[in-house]
Amino acid sequence: MIKDNEYEALEKIVGSQNISREPVILDTYAFQWCAELLNVINDKPPARYYLRPAAVILPSSTEEIQQIVRVCNKYGLKFKAFSTGLGPWNCVSTPRTIQIDLRRMNKIVKIDTKNQYAVVEPYVSGAQLQAEVMKFGLNCHMPGAGPQVSPLASATSMAGPGFTSASTGFAGRNVLGVEWVLPSGDLLQLGALGQKNDPDWFTGDGPGPSLRGIMRGFVGAKSGLGIFTKVAVKLYPFPSKPEWKISGESPNYKFEIPNYLKFYIINYKDWDALTNALRRFEEEEISFMCYYASRGAICASFANSREEMFSYYSIHTRLKRPLTLMIGAQTEREFEYKKKIVEGLIQETGGKDYTKKIKIRDVSYAEALRCLLGFHGFLITGCFQSTHGGMDTIEMAIRMAKLNAPIKRKFIEKGGIADDQGEGVWLATYERGHMAHCEMPTMYDATKPESVVGWVEYAHACDELDLKEHLGIPFFIEGDKQHEWYGPHCMNYHIWLRKIKEAFDPQNIADPGFYITSKKTS
Repeated sequence: MIKDNEYEALEKIVGSQNISREPVILDTYAFQWCAELLNVINDKPPARYYLRPAAVILPSSTEEIQQIVRVCNKYGLKFKAFSTGLGPWNCVSTPRTIQIDLRRMNKIVKIDTKNQYAVVEPYVSGAQLQAEVMKFGLNCHMPGAGPQVSPLASATSMAGPGFTSASTGFAGRNVLGVEWVLPSGDLLQLGALGQKNDPDWFTGDGPGPSLRGIMRGFVGAKSGLGIFTKVAVKLYPFPSKPEWKISGESPNYKFEIPNYLKFYIINYKDWDALTNALRRFEEEEISFMCYYASRGAICASFANSREEMFSYYSIHTRLKRPLTLMIGAQTEREFEYKKKIVEGLIQETGGKDYTKKIKIRDVSYAEALRCLLGFHGFLITGCFQSTHGGMDTIEMAIRMAKLNAPIKRKFIEKGGIADDQGEGVWLATYERGHMAHCEMPTMYDATKPESVVGWVEYAHACDELDLKEHLGIPFFIEGDKQHEWYGPHCMNYHIWLRKIKEAFDPQNIADPGFYITSKKTS
């Protein structure tokens, strides 16, 4: 509960129209995708609502956020910030926590075309940013979560792999200058912003030690270390001519494919052949996107209905280890060069071109550019979530996929999770194959408790596999219990993580539930 005097202190900052403690409003913030999974993980019933916040407040500026955080310090309230808010890690996890909804901070502050970066506020979406930078022949990285999510959140506070990670990295590698409200209410500026003379956003590092690793690490603190109010993110050349001509109505859009883009679906007979192909295609540095998705996922990615997906069944049975590739070019000469490289590599690596066997609709190109291919996971099922998520070499990612399959089949046979033959995999290369990311999207029925419990049991087995086989730490790790389980096996990182929390937020004013608690109050 929030007391009247506490509520009134917050109301004075933003006005009565921008704060609420009405139950009907609070419940909309507690209802989240996959909340039922977190409830079961925390030994609660599989309800689709997570914890209700004490109040919701909508600031419009960095200064208002600082004032809100100082009120929280004064009265012993906690805060949880979020922007576009996809997933239960955006929910509050402790009582007397206010939800800071950043939707009023929705401006693109700056686009620097010469130095290729943009400065955005929290509620700018990937789609919004991409639409603006396309006007200058530029593109932004977008995470696999889709174009509706916040580039600031992915860059500062979450994981951020995406379908275009081969050419645009992942979100944590795209961070430049940052404006950060600490749990004390103080403002910290990272990188070139800290210069007294001519501060700018062009770098996330200045002289001396970098704070970017503390700020976000691998998967971010999810508001557990404060609130990010502005961030500069890298921009990249648009992969083809930046033209966008679309018509029709959902889901049957018509899209005029701009010069010069081309999709390929290349089938390989086994894991070894796929591993070699991923490495070779990325060595040539020709791909806009380059990833492996299991054969069922391929069929779903290019269908706009379940019926269309099932119509691909005969092709599905012939696919083994399909590689999805997209190339783009600025000129016809460059395009022809890249197509010849692809043709040569298909022959060299023993692949078979299945592109013409799967109906790749024109709008699939728009979805690829917009990072909407992941949406098709929702098209074919009511709910899914991923396990694993480690980032390492291509070989490690392949090993993870191979080891996971028999575990998934075991839980499919038990019932609960959906039958994908144990092959639900998304494996993406990062930055020309220097790294790779692998996760296992797994479908379940959120309306059936036995299915929710089945997914959680499967996820726990995946976590144990990660430890046993040294496959890395999954990016969906949540809170103290998992950190203290993994830490002793991973150089006691949980001790250092807690020391960071204690240094920046000794009283746990920033909701620690999806990060780690300070020892002083844990």
